[in-house]
Amino acid sequence: MPPYYTDIGSVYGAYPAINTAQLTGLNSLTVLAFIEQTESEINAKISGRYTLPVVASPTVCPILATLALRESIFRIAIQRGLVHFPPAIQGKAPLAAQHEMDQKLLTQIMEGEINLLTASLAVIAPDLTGRGEIYSTTMNQNPTFHEGSWPDQVQDTDKLDTIEDDRQGRGL
Repeated sequence: MPPYYTDIGSVYGAYPAINTAQLTGLNSLTVLAFIEQTESEINAKISGRYTLPVVASPTVCPILATLALRESIFRIAIQRGLVHFPPAIQGKAPLAAQHEMDQKLLTQIMEGEINLLTASLAVIAPDLTGRGEIYSTTMNQNPTFHEGSWPDQVQDTDKLDTIEDDRQGRGL
């Protein structure tokens, strides 16, 4: 089981209405599913900058623990109808506003505008090895498409040979 940034007890403690099974119809496994969904999204957003898993307990990396807790509660509350947003106040409700701020904060962390810190205020080093880069099979060859004039276009014979060899190898 992967390390979680938050846990079921923290969710129940921070938003007691979730722990009212007759009201919400939730059990611990359902709450855990919401936590896993939230944390999967957090991991996806920060994976381009940090090596996963980030150990994000409140004593190691408090901001991820806080974000995971608040986002899990937001998703449960919205999906279970514990929070209603009438059209006149949509976007002004506390949980919706907190959700928007949390999403913005995650984006800032992912883009390197904000660093992750340990509880002792040490910066968690980002992984800048370029794991987020995507390469094509033709990355070392001239571009195929050209937006300039027709006479300026070039034909990369190496690329054409590579494509032909690949097709012949696959029997196309």
